[in-house]
Amino acid sequence: MLETELKKYFNFSQFRAGQKEIVESIMAGRDVVALMPTGGGKSLCFQLPAILSGGISIVISPLIALMQDQVEGLVARGISATYINSSLSFDEISQRLSDIKAGKIKIIYIAPERFGNRQFQKMFSELEIFLLAVDEAHCVSQWGHDFRPDYLNVRQYIALLSKRPIVAAFTATATPEVKDDIIERLALRSPDIFVRGFDRPNLKFFVRANLKKKERAQEALRIARSIKGSGIVYAITRKETEELAKFFKSQGINAAAYHAGMTGDKRAKIQNDFMENKFKVIVATVAFGMGVDKADIRFVIHVGMPSSPEGYYQEAGRGGRDGEQAFCILLHSKSDASLHNFFILTSKGEMKSQGKSWEDSQKVISVKYAKLNKMKEYVGLGTCRRLLLLEYFGDPAVKNHSGNCGGCDVCLDYKWDKSNVAENEGEKKTAKKKVKRQSGEIFGTVLETVQLYQQNYAPGAIAKIRSLGVSTIFNHLIEWYEAGGNFRLEEFLDSETEKQILQAIEKVGSLEKLSPIKKELSAEISYEQIRMVIAKKRR
Repeated sequence: MLETELKKYFNFSQFRAGQKEIVESIMAGRDVVALMPTGGGKSLCFQLPAILSGGISIVISPLIALMQDQVEGLVARGISATYINSSLSFDEISQRLSDIKAGKIKIIYIAPERFGNRQFQKMFSELEIFLLAVDEAHCVSQWGHDFRPDYLNVRQYIALLSKRPIVAAFTATATPEVKDDIIERLALRSPDIFVRGFDRPNLKFFVRANLKKKERAQEALRIARSIKGSGIVYAITRKETEELAKFFKSQGINAAAYHAGMTGDKRAKIQNDFMENKFKVIVATVAFGMGVDKADIRFVIHVGMPSSPEGYYQEAGRGGRDGEQAFCILLHSKSDASLHNFFILTSKGEMKSQGKSWEDSQKVISVKYAKLNKMKEYVGLGTCRRLLLLEYFGDPAVKNHSGNCGGCDVCLDYKWDKSNVAENEGEKKTAKKKVKRQSGEIFGTVLETVQLYQQNYAPGAIAKIRSLGVSTIFNHLIEWYEAGGNFRLEEFLDSETEKQILQAIEKVGSLEKLSPIKKELSAEISYEQIRMVIAKKRR
């Protein structure tokens, strides 16, 4: 039954680890706490029950960009969803509230600060709400890495409702302390607790320790060059993101820095350009975090050891959300721990100025040091790195782990003197794909795009549904066409444009690189259209 609905609304034939049991628990009317990693499929766990229910569901999300992406993805699937946040005008909010009152909306995304609005409270207290899903629920906890006071209003808001809904809390990063705090601060009633999905076999974990600063920058550059596709390079400080991005650009890699010191508009533009593959690399601090929803990130390189396994796994987990192989590489320096020790000591003074008691401050400091020590252990590990992470997060997959994951540098006995970190793990797989696609067989991430296209979704809608750039979707469809698929090129390529591209190709005399062909054409003609013409020639 649920698999049928999953296929109908999300085009997936089966659930990921833990998803089905969470959905079943919500559908049975039980409160839920779900600890699932970035890329583990949390959003489906509350979206599917919301779609199947007869009432309205509310999703609390702290990030404007993330709620917009998720609503656009739902609307592209034909599901009535909306969001209300500070990015909207008064008139836009009024219209959306009218639509909600009229029963036109199934799923509503809201920011937690919205609960302070009396008009909002009054209207929603009169509605019968099926599910209240709290995303990024660690924000409610004083022990969480991203505590937000507005989340404390959620419990009070629930009490105002005429009928208490099912309450489900979701987070990618929660220790036992945070989990207990979530249950208490949201007043959950005997919740079912799930820790699932931390074992993602498509992610490959590598560590290279004790590098000097210059060596580390060179190594990050080498790895980024060696892996096809786009990726994120995380650095600890804003200054380092700027320096690394400048270094990458000087070496011919299209890169951009991203950190909290930039204006919101600038950050939004960089993120949108990254979605459309205009940058190969984003060099970022942790500010490039929860709002990122690009499914085809092929590598995540940490130039510097993170302060906790939670932070590391959340950032590393941004790779490979499309299910394809991705590399999570930590480049460590001996100075990393010293820098984090300094940050911890600084936070001690900040907590005092915030009015925290000495006892509470000491508890927080102790937790931070314990997490930092676990990261030191991860870096120096001589046994399976994936197993350490699964044990840390308490994932039941530990029970079936052999001790050799076959997907980390320790288990692969990887030697860092090789020229390409993806060499053994990626090249054979790529070669197999080439053989299969030459024979007309399409599978994996390309197949998912093709299936949606065959259901008459437009490329733009597919991009929203799949959290990919429109250019990536076109590339999938062109690849399918070249392998014999029925992609209707004529809808995006008129005869005059095709003629101009053919003339440019003839002038350049080679199909090896697209940029020389593009230089011969007007700015209005896209790379995708050039690829379409080349695909026609090859086919």
